[in-house]
Amino acid sequence: MNALLHEMRDASRGLLARPGFSILIVAVLAAGLACVLFMMVLVYGLVIRPLPFNAPEQLLHLGLTQSERPDRIGTISGHDLVHWQSRLAEVADVAAFQRQTVNLSDEGRAERYAGASITSNLLRVIGVPAQLGRTFTAADGLPGAPATVILSDTVWRQRYNADPAIIGRVLRINAGSASVIGVMPADFSYPQKEMLWTPAPLDEGATRDDGGDWVVVARLRAEASATALRATLDNWYADARAESPRYFETRSVGVEPLSYLIVDRNTRAIFNVMLAAVVLVLLVACANAANLMLSRTLARRQELAVRAALGASRSRLAIHLLCQSLVLAGVAAAIALPIGWAAVRWVDQTFRNSEEGPPHWMHFDVDAQLVGLTVVAALLTGLITGILPALRAGSQVNATLRDDSRAVAGGAFARISRGLVIGEVAISCVLLVAAGVMVRGMDQFETSDFGIRTENLLTARIGLSEAKFPADDAQLAVFERLEDALREEPGVIDAGIGTTLPGLLSESRRVLRDGAGPDDAQTVVYSGRIDDRFASTYELGLEEGRFFNASDRADAPAVAIVDRTFADKLGGGTSVLGRRFRMDPDSPDGALVTVVGVIRRIQLDDLDDPVRPALLRPLRQEPERYVSIAIRTQGNPLAFVPRFNEILGEVEPDTPAYWVRTYDQVIREATFGEYVLARLFLVFGGISLFLAGAGVYGVIAFNVRQRTREIGVRRALGAPAANVLRSLLARGAWQIGLGLMLGLLMAWPFARALVSSLNGFDAGNPAVYGLVVGVLILAALIAILVPARRALRVDPLVALRHE
Repeated sequence: MNALLHEMRDASRGLLARPGFSILIVAVLAAGLACVLFMMVLVYGLVIRPLPFNAPEQLLHLGLTQSERPDRIGTISGHDLVHWQSRLAEVADVAAFQRQTVNLSDEGRAERYAGASITSNLLRVIGVPAQLGRTFTAADGLPGAPATVILSDTVWRQRYNADPAIIGRVLRINAGSASVIGVMPADFSYPQKEMLWTPAPLDEGATRDDGGDWVVVARLRAEASATALRATLDNWYADARAESPRYFETRSVGVEPLSYLIVDRNTRAIFNVMLAAVVLVLLVACANAANLMLSRTLARRQELAVRAALGASRSRLAIHLLCQSLVLAGVAAAIALPIGWAAVRWVDQTFRNSEEGPPHWMHFDVDAQLVGLTVVAALLTGLITGILPALRAGSQVNATLRDDSRAVAGGAFARISRGLVIGEVAISCVLLVAAGVMVRGMDQFETSDFGIRTENLLTARIGLSEAKFPADDAQLAVFERLEDALREEPGVIDAGIGTTLPGLLSESRRVLRDGAGPDDAQTVVYSGRIDDRFASTYELGLEEGRFFNASDRADAPAVAIVDRTFADKLGGGTSVLGRRFRMDPDSPDGALVTVVGVIRRIQLDDLDDPVRPALLRPLRQEPERYVSIAIRTQGNPLAFVPRFNEILGEVEPDTPAYWVRTYDQVIREATFGEYVLARLFLVFGGISLFLAGAGVYGVIAFNVRQRTREIGVRRALGAPAANVLRSLLARGAWQIGLGLMLGLLMAWPFARALVSSLNGFDAGNPAVYGLVVGVLILAALIAILVPARRALRVDPLVALRHE
């Protein structure tokens, strides 16, 4: 132990005597370790850490899948939910929820919160009791029961100042009244960032056509298994398909752990690829540091040979070099921890500021366990970095004592060094291609033409209370008054209202051409309901027919506007203008609509969703309480927000606006996940480029120092500087070229795996590969030229005396 401590102190003194060398290796290792810590925190928080509920391994997410997306479990109707609760009663307790908007308009101000309408047993199923009061009981969910509500800790504290007498207080919710029966614990929000919960009565007589869109959560009973639950569901599915063969033609039953509802399979796959990317970054760092340590060991060959001649064993020399690596790795870990922590804080804050981020109870923290893993990773890194120099140190003693510098400088040391440089370049190429693919895909998203003009466009969403506005005419009257008031403002060019928000939000519906047979395939379309000013506000491009107008009343013939994708797919090579299509063919209430207009292609749903036909209906003919408002302004849209809120308060004081954003912010929110991924891979790629450049520089600089006498001889004999420089470039060029070849061969499958679940990202974009090759070649040239130019400036006589 004393000998080991002596070697550690000796290694520390030696490293302090060479600060430039030590700082370079510490920077390289710290960058790699910071990336590893960062990804460990993300993977642990999103994938590994159990749900903060009682016995989370017993919780399952159930639903129906579509044949076109079998990996995505969707919602079920209220009719099927009632049947599931009875059919699965022996194996599981089944609960469900629907997301909703909750408007609180007491306390003299109206605020909108994300909420959920839940079955009375949901909170009991997931196993979270109230911190104050109680949760719902079966009586709260019965039709006609008094309205009740449960608050989150955040709402209780921020809006009601943590009033201990809140239980029993009657609040004004969605223009109605409800009594507070409970307050949930701090940091609890479910299923995502919901803040209030109301009980949802289930209609025993509902039919499948009544819809419902219920997300189902089940807890296995103690004596039951997931296999038994699946078998029961399969039996139900067989009966349901026999009852409604058309409805279940493209639907199947899906079962997965409840944690997959929060972080789905695609996201998990992406994080696995990201974890692999970080491992590659650490490998580059280890290869880089090992290469530098090899170079340093070779430079110390005479010192090590003298130690051996004085009796130091090969194992003692190896321990000495390993101690140097461990000291460097320890210092790197101390630097990596605060850097990784800062990166984790940035991601955590980014997630919490986004509507699309994970729930509030999902934390990203650098705890003691992760610090311990980082220390272990640092120790392993130190061992990996120092093992090659340690193993090779003793083998060169005899050559050194004979002063056979060429034997020492070449041979195994040179081969290992060149191999490490090739590996660094190859891995850097892989990571830079991945970063380029993500950044290029994001750029295409942000600059793509999805059918509207986004400049100077402000959007907001409102939801009218059904209790206050039960009639369709009353809802439409509010929207018309609001739109008229907005258009009268001097800074407003136009204003329109619709249920859809192009590029982010729409409805998925099915259509069938009029006259088609019962066995003809239905077409899935993105749909929205709009008013007369929607088209002019968004500046939709009309190609045929007309836009909606005042004649398209509720009692007028049902009409629709379709986009070019719809016309090309369902037109059969002819115009669809004047043709009729059945909406929701499986429903007896499905409208038969006539196409009165064709617009250019528009992407109504998420930008990363598959391109589908689009169909728009008049809001007057299909009214809806929840709509998005679009306002085109003459100047900065955000400057109009205060005035917009004033106008909305004057028109409808019980209804606050939410999701108030410019359209650039809408697109950023729609591509939030891709945006974060692109930024992370850009950082990983940049770090890898720095590591590879530093590695090439360090090795070439050492090689140039080793050849200083040779360069001096050649210069003294009259060799032009260009010839000497050419030979140095040639020596490094083949290593860079081989590394690039290997990197390009690995880059495509890696990028393909990364973007396999992301629509609109091209893993084989030649511009990205060309740019990556150019950047790496430029970095390598700089890394080679800097030490080469320094050597060429040395006086030949000085170089001839170089030892």
